[in-house]
Amino acid sequence: MQPRNEANLCASRDPEEELERKESEPDPWVIFRRHFEAQFKPLPTLEAKNLQVVLHDDFDQSCNIEDESEWDGFSDEEAAVQVVEHTETKAQLTKMSQAELKYFMSSKPPQGGPTAPISKSIIDDQNDLSEAANLRKDIALQRLLNESHLINSIQNSTISGKNRHKATDLRLRALGSKTSILNQKNMPLSHRKGIDAKNKERETKRKKEARENGIILEKATFGGKKTFEKRRDRGIGAPSVGIFSRGTLRLSEKDIKGVEGSHRSRPGGKKRYRK
Repeated sequence: MQPRNEANLCASRDPEEELERKESEPDPWVIFRRHFEAQFKPLPTLEAKNLQVVLHDDFDQSCNIEDESEWDGFSDEEAAVQVVEHTETKAQLTKMSQAELKYFMSSKPPQGGPTAPISKSIIDDQNDLSEAANLRKDIALQRLLNESHLINSIQNSTISGKNRHKATDLRLRALGSKTSILNQKNMPLSHRKGIDAKNKERETKRKKEARENGIILEKATFGGKKTFEKRRDRGIGAPSVGIFSRGTLRLSEKDIKGVEGSHRSRPGGKKRYRK
């Protein structure tokens, strides 16, 4: 029964009494302000009307600034009209070259316009450059083929000094060197004997491997090569004695003695006659 009585009391209250009760109660913002002023400095008081005027002025200024940034207004200056005058009666035409005029007046259908002829000097220069490049490549390939046996004998990736000297010797021989840089004229006798023994051992090993594999090698030659004096080749019908030149036969003393024979004289100066 008590909740019903409280509801009846609330309903019986007048709205004016309710408004007076609310005004008599303290505002929470006022309570907070009093507490803040007790701890810190007091806040400046502004009246409600002045606050509304300040806020209204700030709003008007911001609106004016935005309007000025977006709209510049109309300008009093009018755009000037650009006038172009043509006083010359005859227009200057670009002159055609003789080749273009001939191509234009010809009865043949167009084929993309006349092309500028390529000068012969440019073609010759290009050919010379290509020939020089091909020559360098040929020389490099020839060196690679000549020195390939040195590369095959190398086990490591780096070239040893011995193989490098051999490659240099091959290049010098190709350029026309008569003697090898590996041959030494003056050296100790013990070194010379060691080199000869190593060469003989290498040659015997090569012959043994060839014999086992059934390979026929060249015949061994002992001693140096014999040189024979070549006789001068005479033409057919030419004299075997002397030199025949300009219709005359020229005989030297050696040729005359060879024809007559040598006369041996005996000591004492006496001659023997046949009876």
